[in-house]
Amino acid sequence: MVKIGNPANYTVQVFPDEWEAESPEEEARFAGIFSVALNLHGLITFVPGVPADPPPLAAARPPREDEFTTAAEVRWCELLNSPYSVTPDDTRAGTVGEVGSEESPATVFYVTGEEFAAFTTELWELAEIASGGNPRVRRDELLDRAVIRFIEDRVVGSGRLRPEHAASLGRAG
Repeated sequence: MVKIGNPANYTVQVFPDEWEAESPEEEARFAGIFSVALNLHGLITFVPGVPADPPPLAAARPPREDEFTTAAEVRWCELLNSPYSVTPDDTRAGTVGEVGSEESPATVFYVTGEEFAAFTTELWELAEIASGGNPRVRRDELLDRAVIRFIEDRVVGSGRLRPEHAASLGRAG
């Protein structure tokens, strides 16, 4: 019997967002942000410290990403546009929240600053081995990394995955 579907041992890709910068100024705005794709889906964004309140984005027309002038604006944009984000906040560490609109809420997983720093170190290491366009590195090969165990236990195992994301990770029930 042939099993059709996506394996639970999903591929992992890690991309530092600053690698896509076209100028030193843009690189500074994206510094410390990582996008993690699981089975080719850009699911999880690691976003360094975000101000408690979003910057004053234009209500009628939020600015395009290339119009952002500060790291805070870029970070809030990442939180609002990524289905799942991880960000440090010692007060809310261990909790999960939602940001954005009711029609398309984004889930945010809060960790301590110390955890986030450790994750950042591992994400840089993983970017060196798991950032190509043809993913070959799988979850099971990386479970010795705290950031991958966090993704597996707290994000994928949270019960908050959208049905299409769960299915892409072999988790549809």
